[in-house]
Amino acid sequence: MALHQRHPATPALRRGRIMDLLDRYLGAIAALLPAGQSQDIVAELRDVLMSRIEEREAQQGRPLDKKALEALFREFGHPLAVAGRYGAQRALIGVELYPFYMFAVKVALAIALFVGIIPAVVQGLTGAHGGMAGIPSRVIHDFIPTALQLIGVITIIGAMVERGWIKTGDFGQWKVSDLPHVSTKKSWFRTTRFEALFEVIFMTFFALWWAGVVDFPGSRGPFGHEGELQVTLAPILTQLHTPILLLAIGQIISGLILVIRPAWIRPRAAVEIVLSIAGIVLAYALWREMPLVTFTGPGASAEDFVTLRHVTDHSFRVITVVAAAIFAGKILIEGWRLLPPARDGSRAG
Repeated sequence: MALHQRHPATPALRRGRIMDLLDRYLGAIAALLPAGQSQDIVAELRDVLMSRIEEREAQQGRPLDKKALEALFREFGHPLAVAGRYGAQRALIGVELYPFYMFAVKVALAIALFVGIIPAVVQGLTGAHGGMAGIPSRVIHDFIPTALQLIGVITIIGAMVERGWIKTGDFGQWKVSDLPHVSTKKSWFRTTRFEALFEVIFMTFFALWWAGVVDFPGSRGPFGHEGELQVTLAPILTQLHTPILLLAIGQIISGLILVIRPAWIRPRAAVEIVLSIAGIVLAYALWREMPLVTFTGPGASAEDFVTLRHVTDHSFRVITVVAAAIFAGKILIEGWRLLPPARDGSRAG
């Protein structure tokens, strides 16, 4: 039986194999580069890659075979990734903008979850669309499209900012002197900028809904004209429509102060005190006019909604008392912040 002896490849064959793989690799990159820059970039990459091949051969003390060459090119990067390094725009959302983008996405997800849960719970209490058992499916049904829409808008805005189509003005010219004094001790009464931003977004959504500009997601089911349940608001809510809207706008302004100018501790404290006093007044006015909502339905009498009315009235009373207590606490806390700051800055927050 004859054995075929493997002869080592000649230098010319090795050189041809290297050039063939190198040309294929550079050709794939060139196809993805701008036409006016491809020749210069490919020439530069060719020099870099040939230097790496020579260095790798010197380290191993032998010519590189096909497997080693494939590994070297793989380490250098996929042609799409390499071409992207030389493009006018490397990413949809750049490295510097990415943390802000992710922050906005987290806020959007929280909002989408909130606006998905509330209508589902309301529908569950009213017995519409499967009652309480249907809450999970309704939450998912409302959460997914709302989240995708919000993230889509955030992504488009982020991409426009990344490319300079939306000017950020002096946003990047922040100063350390604008940052608040933050104590290392944990405080239960300090509002973070993330919480303030969430409050701004939520209160903006509420103000737009209260003003009738937007519809609450999922609210058309039990509350629509063709639904099983009709909700009638108490006259006091119509009378206090403008004050409640102004209170929401005031909360938006207060949150924006903390987000944009966190060092403005005293101005924000003054705003919070005024809003808290107004909130207590509104809570008292609403408490006196309970119940705030009544329910009716096709072919049903008021007795059919006794349980729902009882749960709703009790919930509104609890919410009103808790809100008044929170407003009272804010007056004390923000009043403390209006006092001259301690030398260690521990009162700032």
